[in-house]
Amino acid sequence: MRHPDTIPEATPAGTPKIDAPATSRRALLRGLGLAGVGAAALAAGCAKSDEAVAAPAPATPDTSGPALLNSNENPFGPSPMAKEAMAKAIAGCNRYANEPTVDMQKKIAAIEGVDPEMVVISNGSSPILQAFGLWMGEDKGELVTSVATYENVPSSSAKYGASVVEVPMAEGMKFDLNAMAAKMSSKTKAAYICNPNNPTGNMVDPVALKAFVEAAPKQAVTFIDEAYLDLCDDYDANVMAGLLRDGHNVIICRTFSKIYGMAGQRVGYALMKKELAGSFWGAVRQGGINHIGVMGAIASLDDKTFYADQKVRLKRGREKLIAMADAMKLKYAADSQANFIFLDTGMQNKDFSAKMMAEGVKVGRSWKGYETWSRICVGEDWELDRCATALKKVLA
Repeated sequence: MRHPDTIPEATPAGTPKIDAPATSRRALLRGLGLAGVGAAALAAGCAKSDEAVAAPAPATPDTSGPALLNSNENPFGPSPMAKEAMAKAIAGCNRYANEPTVDMQKKIAAIEGVDPEMVVISNGSSPILQAFGLWMGEDKGELVTSVATYENVPSSSAKYGASVVEVPMAEGMKFDLNAMAAKMSSKTKAAYICNPNNPTGNMVDPVALKAFVEAAPKQAVTFIDEAYLDLCDDYDANVMAGLLRDGHNVIICRTFSKIYGMAGQRVGYALMKKELAGSFWGAVRQGGINHIGVMGAIASLDDKTFYADQKVRLKRGREKLIAMADAMKLKYAADSQANFIFLDTGMQNKDFSAKMMAEGVKVGRSWKGYETWSRICVGEDWELDRCATALKKVLA
């Protein structure tokens, strides 16, 4: 299934299929910060070298390509500790990451206050979302969710035979928990809530969300997708892992693709009841979790300085996007707590995207019922500056 945030809706005829960007070994080593630890030796086959290689000066931004404001990535990259850990992991990437995966499982369990058997790790959060859709379809279950939310869970559920009930958003373009609760019944197998929501970026009130979970039919799992929760202003007030510790029927899903800057390394995890986790492991693990990514993820969890810095930098970028929209008097979903905003451009998204791309800026896609709205993500300063210039020209 197409990953909505990374693959275009359609590929022009005659375009060859490419699974990943072509990357030279030299560029890969630079990206991992290896220039100062024997990059030449590693490029020659991971052999040790006695010859020291001087670290290069910080690279200036490459502005020759388009501004990538379309896929909710962290433009600032992974933490220094993660880069170092991934560099060291290259020499062992010929081995399956069985032991590191268990180590990561235990580390997350300790952080979240749950049993390690309640932690499911995967190559990004997408396999977990897909496995959930498969689980939904096993007995043709019913999923209740909102319109204009991340499509992976509802679309994969429908693909595998589940029925999907979507309710309109409440005022302010937010999840309408009351409307969702009214649609739930003995037929409901699960509810899906993305918090902060993608594409609107706003959040569900934590008191209301807890009340929703507590009042849900006992057989219904509430899947809470917290991919962007690390970016919100008050993480402690909004994190919902405590519901699982209290025995409620919830799944909490996270990813290292956002605040931790590891979208290309594909590491994610979910917290759920042990009996459910056992069935999910087989679906998401398959041949195993990627070794380099796991080592980077473990190190990321220890880099508190990086985490705090990214919250500030990404919030600053979000505020810059909001200022752009305000300056042009554009309507947008208020109170975004993610690394993007969702705004009404007044033209069909496919036309808006094409015109912005002509100005060197990639922007997000539209959602059903919101065909004139576009999601624009945080980028580096030069990308946001180019976006501001393009918006003025395209929407003049």
